[in-house]
Amino acid sequence: MSGQVFNPDDWNSAPVEKVPAALSPAVASSSNLPAILALVGAVEASGIDITPTYSDWLSIAFALVSELGEDGRSIFQRLSRFNPHYEYEETDRQYSHCLNDGSREITIASLFHIAHLHGVRWEQPRAPQKPSPKSSSSHSQFEDGEDLRMSKSVKIGTFSQTVREQLPDILKRVVADSVSDVDADLLILGSLTVFSACLPNVYGVYDRREVFSNLFLYVTARASAGKGRLSLCRHLVAPIHRELREQYRKSMEKYKQDQLQYVLNKKKGEATEPQEPPFLTLFIPANSTATVVYQTLSQNDGVGLLFETEGDTLANAFNSDLGNYSDGFRKAFHHETISYLRKKDREYVEITKPKFSAILSGTPQQVFNLIPSAENGLFSRFIFYVMPTEIVWHDMFSADSDTTADDLFKEIGRDFCQFHKMLSAQYIRFTLTTDQQRQFNAFFTQTQEEYAALFGDDIIASVRRLGLILFRFAMILTVLRQMDDGAFPLPSGNEEGHRPESILVCADADFATALAMVKVLLQHSAAVFQTLPRHDFYKPRGHRNTNDRRQAFFAALPDVFDRAAYLKAAASLSVSEKTAERYISDLCKSGLLSHPAIDKYLKPPS
Repeated sequence: MSGQVFNPDDWNSAPVEKVPAALSPAVASSSNLPAILALVGAVEASGIDITPTYSDWLSIAFALVSELGEDGRSIFQRLSRFNPHYEYEETDRQYSHCLNDGSREITIASLFHIAHLHGVRWEQPRAPQKPSPKSSSSHSQFEDGEDLRMSKSVKIGTFSQTVREQLPDILKRVVADSVSDVDADLLILGSLTVFSACLPNVYGVYDRREVFSNLFLYVTARASAGKGRLSLCRHLVAPIHRELREQYRKSMEKYKQDQLQYVLNKKKGEATEPQEPPFLTLFIPANSTATVVYQTLSQNDGVGLLFETEGDTLANAFNSDLGNYSDGFRKAFHHETISYLRKKDREYVEITKPKFSAILSGTPQQVFNLIPSAENGLFSRFIFYVMPTEIVWHDMFSADSDTTADDLFKEIGRDFCQFHKMLSAQYIRFTLTTDQQRQFNAFFTQTQEEYAALFGDDIIASVRRLGLILFRFAMILTVLRQMDDGAFPLPSGNEEGHRPESILVCADADFATALAMVKVLLQHSAAVFQTLPRHDFYKPRGHRNTNDRRQAFFAALPDVFDRAAYLKAAASLSVSEKTAERYISDLCKSGLLSHPAIDKYLKPPS
């Protein structure tokens, strides 16, 4: 904890120019003002830079604008000046941009959260209050800035309370075991993701392309937040996995017998060497080599499910030479062809339509280890769900029977396995109604514009892929609803050259559920987006080309260069020396440049 705590009277003595002579009445009465001043005091006492990335700097500006308006300008200067590239005029311009934007989506909780992530600790001022039975827990989320992103002032919500009454029966059984709205969200998302790996015969047409139901989910939370409950969803598809493994075991036994017979008959010239059976499985371990992952997908018709409760396991695999299948991971999201060369017999293999799903969970730091920047292509492909650390003790002995949560999910899994067998016997084409398509397009037209104005163009990929995710949610929900009555539409016929298939039209309830989920998940994606480093300028509403200067600077740099060379490039574009230094620093952090030696910089090969 810092030994220095600011009082409200310290506001007007801030060692920065242009501090307001007096606070506006609304700011002076803000319940968060003592905490803000305490944080500022801790930053100034420790000298910690809490604005090392542009993303952090921008979020802090928006947070202060949201809480303090114009009166937050001097605080922004005080918090920014520990950055080695600090410039008063540039900081002032940035605050004006954020103030003029008019957005209040990022709240003061983001400031506390960012400061805490950078190691700032401060005493939390507490206003005098009357004793209350609830008062002991009312401030618990605000200790040391912990989990402030999840406080009530942050618009990052839950969806289960809105959708649970209209879910298909199988999902109602899943959420019946939930202990909170957050837990219900977690179980719904986990269930949909594991089911998405088991519907390879169900497809729809989206943007004039065949797409299947596969989802990527990343649940991020601090230790003990409850993300471990996600492992229950593994039981839902474990019977399918076990049947595949049993089928493989029997095939291998027969193969070994045939191989023995082949050896015995080989000398007679009458034997044909048997082919080794494909390695059948549903689950694919995250810590596999790239070759093993691709071979496993190839032998399972492109179908697979990665289920890993520690996000670092996949991050470590991607950081190794033999385990980096990040490229295949990204392609699989859109069912793009994955190809590889088998070393053993130099066989060229193509997985033409991978149908791969993934569930990961981990801490915020583990997200960063896997996805180091917002520009990384993996970021926009994942559904992110940010779990708060709820300071609530649940009754550990409240069960009315001896049935455990594992038993409940195993039972649901057995029922789904039977449904899956019926489902595998036919092809199903999923479609939205005309009215649902209209609602879909109207929602994303508006949402894309709003999120671009709030967070810049880098978040657009996430918004657009959440459109595909909504379509996939609706697809899975509509298929699961067929379990309620056990009936599918009849195949539409078997025209020459076409496989027989059923047409499955999305129910309005399932479309409404998918839309309600995505509205909340947009907030969760934005929350994670703000914590990842970015190197773009903030783009205020109506002015989207403010990044041109930095892009021009990057384009002007040679493939290999030193400080003198980048300053020459900066001078040709009328970019100041300090600004050029900041550009280089940000480009190195984002991975667009490497810095292998003192005064030597490299562009990555194209």
